[in-house]
Amino acid sequence: MFPRRRFLKLLSASLSASSLFAHKFKSPIYNYQLDSYGGWKGKAFKATGFFRTEHDGKRWWLVTPCGNAFISFGVNHYHAGWWAQKHNQSYWKKQFKAEYPFDANWNEGFKNAALSDLKRLGINTLGIHTDAPMLTEPPGKALFPYVAEFSPLKLSHYLNPSPETYIDVFSKDYALVCEQVALETVAPYARDSMILGFCMADCPIFTDTEAQWYNNTTFPRQIRNLGPSSPGKATYLKLMSERYDRIDNFNRVYQTTFSSWEALLQAKQWRKDQPPQNTDEATDNTTFLEHCVDQYYKTAKDTFKRHNPNHLFFGDKINGNTDGLDAVLKISSRYTDLVNFQYYDRLENHETRMQSWSEKISHDQPILNGDSAFTVPTETMPNPYGPHCQSQEERAQMTEQYMKQSLCRNNFVGWHMCGIIDTIKTMPGKESHQHQGLMTTHGDYYQPMEKSIQAISQALYHNAEQAIPS
Repeated sequence: MFPRRRFLKLLSASLSASSLFAHKFKSPIYNYQLDSYGGWKGKAFKATGFFRTEHDGKRWWLVTPCGNAFISFGVNHYHAGWWAQKHNQSYWKKQFKAEYPFDANWNEGFKNAALSDLKRLGINTLGIHTDAPMLTEPPGKALFPYVAEFSPLKLSHYLNPSPETYIDVFSKDYALVCEQVALETVAPYARDSMILGFCMADCPIFTDTEAQWYNNTTFPRQIRNLGPSSPGKATYLKLMSERYDRIDNFNRVYQTTFSSWEALLQAKQWRKDQPPQNTDEATDNTTFLEHCVDQYYKTAKDTFKRHNPNHLFFGDKINGNTDGLDAVLKISSRYTDLVNFQYYDRLENHETRMQSWSEKISHDQPILNGDSAFTVPTETMPNPYGPHCQSQEERAQMTEQYMKQSLCRNNFVGWHMCGIIDTIKTMPGKESHQHQGLMTTHGDYYQPMEKSIQAISQALYHNAEQAIPS
């Protein structure tokens, strides 16, 4: 493992965004001239001042504000607080010459160390799971390309959203929520050229299968139980009356005794919040979910673009390890600028799944793996997220092979790895599962992974150029 402390001694007094990527790789094979955002100057497009996407006739690319081809090779969980845990806080205070976490010296030391490491590794994006304001704040002054957040509804699975979170997305109330959140989290960043795009929730719970897995609920199960003043309930009633020509047929499936469709409209909390009791109810929920997801994205996208016409709209990072992505992809991709997914699985399954998802996209657009990893269990990390490898060498090999084979896809524009620094089983919330980083809790890099990440970044655009034309 490579001791991070060596690099802290080599830090310059300041690192600016304009110099972060403006260098040539020292690879013995590839030399790339990069712009200030990490884009490849060897393939130029129109410069708009913001990140965007473009198809060059062969493959999809992200495009930097300067107009150069960009593949997003990012990392998640750059949470400054993970350097200030009980098990490593004293170490990092000493390294940053700080009296306490997040004082002026701490913030400056953390910032400089992060920028130095990211540049050395060749990583060019901070993924959506980042809480390091010294790198991304204030608006318009970010020091590194990053994914920003626009979450009108707090539907991320790890937040364990309450049933009340699944509000009527057909209502004015939802539109007002979108408006308020956009004013707070989108409008102030509309001119920030360092933002790759805006992401909504992290693996929201959409389907009945996901709800059962997470012991939670769904839009259809909540909205169908609302009262007659709910636009969503009216939409549900219209759909059911089209699917069942008579209320008696509906009653037979649901074991209810409604005398008319109007009686169903008036009824509140008429159905338990539970998994479907038969295949017909399951089909009803799936069909209504498509309407809910369509309205959920349409309203969010319209509000987002009204306050920010400059940046890419990623939508949610949707879970590819459940049936969520398959269930909503055809709908969600009508509104997003790219397909933003999460998928943790063995190497051989990634290409098959990406091909399957690509065939479901409503119109041609790029795909981005916003979160995944290969990991190695340790004594302090007995169950890290991701398929488990036997050694760091195997992990490094799989990591490099995944990126190389994925870049051969003409619609693949990036991967945001999980993550940067180790967590351990004694951390609050990490008792059952942990995040494994590229370095230990005390900043020592796993040498095989360090070399793998550098190899990926050095061959990034060469491998992208090998994509099979669409």
